[in-house]
Amino acid sequence: MSIKLHMIFDPLCGWCYAASPLLKQVQAHFGDKLPLVFHPGLLFAQPNVIPPSYREHIIAADQHIATLSGVAFGQTYLDRVRKIDELKYYSVPSAAAVMSQADASGLAALRMLERIQHAHYVDAADISDVYVLNQLAAGLGLNAVAFNESYVRAQAHLPAQAGAAHQLLHRVGAQGFPSFVLEIRGQYQRLNHSVAYRDSTRFLAEIELAAEREELTTVL
Repeated sequence: MSIKLHMIFDPLCGWCYAASPLLKQVQAHFGDKLPLVFHPGLLFAQPNVIPPSYREHIIAADQHIATLSGVAFGQTYLDRVRKIDELKYYSVPSAAAVMSQADASGLAALRMLERIQHAHYVDAADISDVYVLNQLAAGLGLNAVAFNESYVRAQAHLPAQAGAAHQLLHRVGAQGFPSFVLEIRGQYQRLNHSVAYRDSTRFLAEIELAAEREELTTVL
């Protein structure tokens, strides 16, 4: 089957974190039959200081995300957003760490993304800190030298990958993160994942239906 699931993401995007249970269900349901392809959208392409006036908006959005999707936000994280003197968001380091693990299946990148999201949203770790990212990589059993080499390469490729991510968004008429795009033999279609935060069955069924069509066309 020539079918792939593309995700335009950002590790600092709360709604991408909300989609983490959905990605686990997709992986459990389809296994290695549906490769995952990650595209870094770079929500914060430069270091951004989040002003105190905007922090309560972040907390309110996170509470809504938690209610809708069931993902957990740690108290340490919430306290950090509210109380830290300078809250700075920068997507490049964590996005590079995810993309450094991109492979044919996408599962290694998915594991890295999950680790990074948990570190940020539960443990309140600074995921823009390369030392923190190295610790997360070590927790996944990755060799330190090999991880750093792949990280440097991934960071160099990020600008071009981010540009391609936004081109893909435009191509399918999507906007915002996350966005999910199904590729079938070079043709792209946007998937509606908004209902999947509460019920993943419709999202999985949409992929299955497209896959069945692809198999039928191949046979014919």
